[in-house]
Amino acid sequence: MTETLDLARQLSDADRSGVRLASGTLFQPRSAIEAVTVQNETLALNGWLPAGYKIAIRPDGTSVSAPMAHITVSDGGGTAQFERPAIDALEVEICFSLADDLPPAGDQPYTRETLKPYIGDIHSGVEFLGHRLDNGNTSPALLFLADRLGNTGYVVGETLGREVLEPGLSLPLTVTLNGDVVFEGPGKHPNNDPLAPFVAFANALTAVVPKGCIITTGSLCGAIPMAPGHSKIAVTGFTTLTLSTASVAGIAFTALHKT
Repeated sequence: MTETLDLARQLSDADRSGVRLASGTLFQPRSAIEAVTVQNETLALNGWLPAGYKIAIRPDGTSVSAPMAHITVSDGGGTAQFERPAIDALEVEICFSLADDLPPAGDQPYTRETLKPYIGDIHSGVEFLGHRLDNGNTSPALLFLADRLGNTGYVVGETLGREVLEPGLSLPLTVTLNGDVVFEGPGKHPNNDPLAPFVAFANALTAVVPKGCIITTGSLCGAIPMAPGHSKIAVTGFTTLTLSTASVAGIAFTALHKT
């Protein structure tokens, strides 16, 4: 068994059980290539196909990304249910589907303009984080990358206009969690331009990303912590989403230890 496959098995087991692993006891990927190998091996072990990608930009301007395997599409009224073993946080985002297969750039790098034809339907979205590592996003960078950047799933919301992809926008956004307002204010993309991470991602590709994949490029509100168990989430402002979630490992733990 290779080191990367062993780590993929450990992360996969932690995903199913909803527990966190001690980062210091795990194999540490030595390169981004090894970390991405672990991502792919984790998906293969579970028979998951990447239905989308969460992408971001490192401080040096290079791309960092992770496949998303668990994507739910909300109904016509903007409601959805989402369940995973562990859900630690949520992020409200903008996402879009690929209108065509996206190949590696070749001799001419992609630009914002040349990528626009690949952008299909645009939606609001909610990413859910479910860390398999004890220190979450402060774990060693390559190990966090191997853990698919903490992603545990995604809900695709209502259709939006293409204007939401323009740089510099501040979008009205309120998020309530179990009736409590946990975010209220302008929703702003961390890179100012929602397409900047997409350009970096496309120019780093070594294989085709198929038509229909969901692409998301950053939170408008940061990561909002969630407690284990059942939750009700309402997103209003630039979009309307009503979500019911269940962190089932947390429910099992609570029931087992209830006095």
